[in-house]
Amino acid sequence: MLLAGIPIKQERHAMENDMQEKRSHARINTVSRVKISHSSFGSRRALTRNISSKGVYLELPDQPQLPVGAHIRMQMLDSARPDVSFNMKVLRTDRQGLALKFVDYELEGQRFDINDLKQHWQNSAAR
Repeated sequence: MLLAGIPIKQERHAMENDMQEKRSHARINTVSRVKISHSSFGSRRALTRNISSKGVYLELPDQPQLPVGAHIRMQMLDSARPDVSFNMKVLRTDRQGLALKFVDYELEGQRFDINDLKQHWQNSAAR
């Protein structure tokens, strides 16, 4: 899988405790450094736990209080293109971190539809 122009190490694991997977989009377990930003807390660093074509789960035990639906910005620091900013929506919070949904992304001052990037990923994977 490519994310922001670089391959991401893919590890597929069974769900812990034999929990049934109810998600419609496969998750890929990966650990990558990210920076998240929001007006309420400034910037913080976190680690990804898993990623899918729809979103990402960030490990952030001492997370700021963000309501479901809040929008934050995320940069993938281990990417070949850390200058790409992803606009994300908070789907869920728990004691370990945040579940975020991709909304769109920004590059060089321009905003792009996230589906354009997904199409690029699919085309790259097919080659």
